[in-house]
Amino acid sequence: MNVEGAWVIQEREAETVERPSLRLLADAGHTGGRLGANRLSLEPGAAGARPHFHERSAEAFFVISGSLRMLIGTEAVTVEAGGYAVIPPGVHHAFAATADAGADVLVTIAPGVERFAYFRQLPDVLAGRLPEAEVAAMHERYDVHFVPSPAWDAERG
Repeated sequence: MNVEGAWVIQEREAETVERPSLRLLADAGHTGGRLGANRLSLEPGAAGARPHFHERSAEAFFVISGSLRMLIGTEAVTVEAGGYAVIPPGVHHAFAATADAGADVLVTIAPGVERFAYFRQLPDVLAGRLPEAEVAAMHERYDVHFVPSPAWDAERG
């Protein structure tokens, strides 16, 4: 709901995408391009996103509960409940829930990029149900650039 140019959404109104479990809170169109936000819920040990970077936006992770294992550049760190990580544009990063705890995370990207359409297609992307050329075009359009990372591969076993 727009109120005086502000975006307000209640949890019960947020669209949910499964696998990974995402609640879509604000897309760039809702905020005048200022930011985008979603709430990510991961089971213990579950993968979040493999190593990638964004050229145009910073991405911030606030861990509401549980703990999030992150690769930032080439260093692996754990962000515990109440912790916050801000990843500048161009910095490679990845994330997953730690093996002993799930993670409930508020993820914000600024400036915003229209990504809800991407998140809606993410289950098909992850399952390999879309043509490779289509996936590559989506990643370019939504500013998600995947990279190889031996450090993350070693971290995840």
